[in-house]
Amino acid sequence: MGAGKRFWGVVCSGFVVAAAVGTFSHAGAPHVPGEFIVKFKPGTTGLHSLAQNDWHALSGGAQILNVRALKTDPSLARIRLADDSSLQGVMQNFRSDPRIERVEPNYLYRMSASGVPNDPKFKDLWHLSNTGQSDSSGAAGKPGADIGVLPVWEAGQTGSEKIVVAVIDTGIQWDHPDLAQNLYTNVGESGALANNRKDDDGNGFIDDTHGWNFAKSGRNSSDDQGHGTHCAGSIGARGDNGTGVAGVNWGVSLMPVKFLDSQGSGSLEGALESIKYATLMKVNVMSNSWGGGGHSALMLEAIEAARNAGILFVAAAGNDGSDNDAQPTYPASYEVDNVVSVAALDNQDVLASFSNFGKRSVHVAAPGVRILSTYMGSTYKSLSGTSMACPQVSGIAALMLAADSSLSYSEIKSRLIRTSDSIRGLRSTVLARGRVNAFQAVNNIAPPSNEPDPNAWVDVARKIESRHPYTNNADLVFQVREPGAKFIRVVFDRIQTEKQYDSVSVEDASGVVSETFSGKYSNVTSDYVAGDQLQIRLSSDTSYTEWGFAITRIQVIK
Repeated sequence: MGAGKRFWGVVCSGFVVAAAVGTFSHAGAPHVPGEFIVKFKPGTTGLHSLAQNDWHALSGGAQILNVRALKTDPSLARIRLADDSSLQGVMQNFRSDPRIERVEPNYLYRMSASGVPNDPKFKDLWHLSNTGQSDSSGAAGKPGADIGVLPVWEAGQTGSEKIVVAVIDTGIQWDHPDLAQNLYTNVGESGALANNRKDDDGNGFIDDTHGWNFAKSGRNSSDDQGHGTHCAGSIGARGDNGTGVAGVNWGVSLMPVKFLDSQGSGSLEGALESIKYATLMKVNVMSNSWGGGGHSALMLEAIEAARNAGILFVAAAGNDGSDNDAQPTYPASYEVDNVVSVAALDNQDVLASFSNFGKRSVHVAAPGVRILSTYMGSTYKSLSGTSMACPQVSGIAALMLAADSSLSYSEIKSRLIRTSDSIRGLRSTVLARGRVNAFQAVNNIAPPSNEPDPNAWVDVARKIESRHPYTNNADLVFQVREPGAKFIRVVFDRIQTEKQYDSVSVEDASGVVSETFSGKYSNVTSDYVAGDQLQIRLSSDTSYTEWGFAITRIQVIK
C-alpha cells in the first residue's frame, strides 16, 4: 500500500517416478534430487553384478525408487532414491564397492543464458536483482536482498499464460505496452463476442472480456488511478520484450477486477463482488493490495469460499507500522488458511518503517520500498508500500503454479514460508522469519537453519529495569551477561515507550542491534544474541516520556 493511502499498498522397483528439478548442492553443482549415476568396472555385468542383498547393503536403509541402465552404455546406470537427504551417504556406499568405478550425482545442466531479460529498465528493479544498485531515492542496496528469481528464469521457467491472477484493485491499463500481452481474456466473451451485449458464457456478466468493474458496474476494468496497473506490472509485466520493466512472470494472465475508484476507495459491496467474481471465474491467485474497515463476517465467508475453490488469497499486511497480532488489519488478518499476509522490506532487507508486522499473523516479507513498475498512461513509476510487496508474492505463487500446476494453495503457502531466506531482523516480526525466495519456493528447497534449538532455552533469574518514568534525551545501556552461554535473550515483563519516538533495543556486545521495541508490550521475548553477553539500550527524544521497561529473567543456551 502506498503510504498514507487506502491501498495495501533396468528397473528394480517397477516404479516410474517423475523427478522434480531441484538444486541440492554437491560440490557446488545442482543435480536432480535423489539421483546419481554409477559406472561399473570393465569385466562386470553392469546392474546384473549386484544381487538383491547387495542393493540392500549399498542403500544403507534408504529407499531406492528406480534403477535404470543407460540405453547407450549398459555399464552406466541411473539410480533414484526416495529422499535426497540420503544421497551423499548412499553414493559413498557405492563408491566403496569394488565393482563400481565411478559415482556422480545426476547433475543438472541448462542452456547458457543469464536469465536477465532485455527490458531497458531492468537494472532499476532491485527487488528482482539486487546488485547493490541505488533505488530511486539514491539509497544503496544490499547485494542479494531480492526475491531470488533470476535462477528460475535461467532454468527457462518464466511463467505461463495458463495461470490467472486476479488483481483486485483499481483496474489495469489494458493497452499498456508492458501489460497488454499478458492481459487476461475471457475466451467466452472475446473476438466477435466481445461487444455483442450478450452474456455468451452464461456467467451473469455481459461482455466481461477483461474482468469487471465493480466500482461503476461495467465491463471497463481499465485503470483510472494507477495503483492496480503498478501491482499488475510487478506480477507480470511482459519480460524480455525490449520494453520497460519485467514482472516476476514474463508470461501470465492478469485479470483486472476493479472495485477501487479513481480516488483509491471502495466499499464492502465492491470487495465482496470482486472476490466472488474471481472465485466464479476460477482464477488461481487473488492479489489484494488494499485494506481498511473492521472485521466483516461477509468478507470472511467470501474468502473461505475462495479457499474451498482452491484459490490462494495474497494480501498486503498494511502500512500503519503496527502489530497485526495485537491490532488485526483486514483482509490480511482473516484467519483462513488460504490467506498469505505480506510485509514490506527495503533494499537493505530491513522491515520498512511503515510496514505492519506480526510474528503469528504476517506470514512472509517481500520487497516493497521504491519499487519500479508499470503505471497508468503507459508510464513507469516507483511506489512504496505493502501494496508493492503483495504482488511480489502473488507473482511467485503464479510462477510456482506455472512450474507445477498441481500445487494446492496450502502447499504454495507452506513453501513460501518454509523456503524464505532467514533475516535476523525479521525473526520476531514475520512468521517466515525472512524474505521470500522465488527459486527456493519453485524448487521446494528450504535453506539450512542455523537457529538455536527452541527446546534448549532455560530461564535464569535476572532483575533489570529502567527508571519509571525514564528521562528525556536518554541513551542508557544496561549490560546483561551469563558466563558460558552460547546464546542469550531477554524476557521483558513490560515495555512502555512513546511509540515511534522512544525505543528499547537489544544489542550484541559490540552494539549491533538484534531487535528494537517501540510502544507497549507485555511478556515479550527478544530475539537472541550469540555469545554470553548482550546489552539493552533505552533511547528517548526531547519530549514526552513513558514508563520504561522491566525484566525479571533472561533465557540462555549453554
